[in-house]
Order: sequence, then structure tokens, then C-alpha cells
Amino acid sequence: MTTARHGWKFVILAMLSGCALFPARPNAPNPVIAPKSDFETVYNTSVQVVDEYFEIASENRLSRTIKTQPLMGATILEPWHGDSVGVGDRLESTLQTIRRFAIVQIDPAPEGGYAIKVEVRKQMEDLIKPDRQAAGRAVFNNEIPVNRSRETIGPIPLPVGWIDRGRDAKLEQVIANKIRDKLFLY
Repeated sequence: MTTARHGWKFVILAMLSGCALFPARPNAPNPVIAPKSDFETVYNTSVQVVDEYFEIASENRLSRTIKTQPLMGATILEPWHGDSVGVGDRLESTLQTIRRFAIVQIDPAPEGGYAIKVEVRKQMEDLIKPDRQAAGRAVFNNEIPVNRSRETIGPIPLPVGWIDRGRDAKLEQVIANKIRDKLFLY
């Protein structure tokens, strides 16, 4: 009876001190050094991992580069997307339009094998005025909207107002760790 009553305390203590009971693996260095001599395995594994987070825009085996399409940041209401790492990034993507894209470069390492460098860039949308809001109007909108139907031919252009926020080190670390694990580098 006493152990059952105090058992929940142990469960909470184990959840809070998870690092003490199950030590976390150290983060992978960026670039990840893959001592394998098979370029195809390293390249295909990198493409596979990056494709889990982003849509691939271009792959170039000759320049050993993988580039992705910009992807809007996952919000709090989208827990199935893995591009926003942590609660802070998800909250930021919920309150502000954030997009990310990745560039992965695979170069020969000096000591043999390949160095896989993951770079994720983060950008914030910058609009001239708030979207879907009549800026400067007190209460009433005096304009009569004109109904026009337009057909969009080709890709829809992205807004030009993006402010570079630098690199997203957390997502870079997640992708580098996953590449390391898929290549069985420990």
C-alpha cells in the first residue's frame, strides 16, 4: 500500500529527471563527419532525412548540394510538422509568419569520408501594412469591392518582403542528429 501510494512520486521524479536516468546522446557536430567511402549512401541518406522536413527544390550530385523550397513554420496547432523545434519556435510561428529553407553541402573530409554540413535559414515576413486589415480606417470601410475573377497561371509568386533571421541552429541540430543516426555513426 505504501509503495503504491508513493509510486506516483517516483514516476514524476523520473519524468523530470529524465537526463539522469536515461542520459541523452551528445549532439552531432555540424558538419557531420561520415567516415564511409560510399558517396551514394551518404548522399541518398541526406536527401531522405532532409525530405522528411522540407520539399526538395534541387539536388546536384556534381556540386554535392541539396536545396529545399521555403516552408512556412509549423504552429502550435500543427504538432505533426517537425520544422519548428521547441515551444518557443512554435509560438513564434503561430504569432508571426516564419519560413525556413535548408541547404545541405556534402564535401570530402580531409581525413577521409564526407563532411555533411546542414544549414537552415529562417526568415520572417515583412508586410507594408497588416494583411486583411484596412490600415488607418477608424470603423467603416467606404470602398465598394469590385468582383474580379482572375486565373492564376503558373506558380504563385511569394511575397517579396522577407527579413532574414539567420540560421536555425535547433533544426540544424535535429537534422544532423537524424543523418548521424541513419548512417549508424556513434
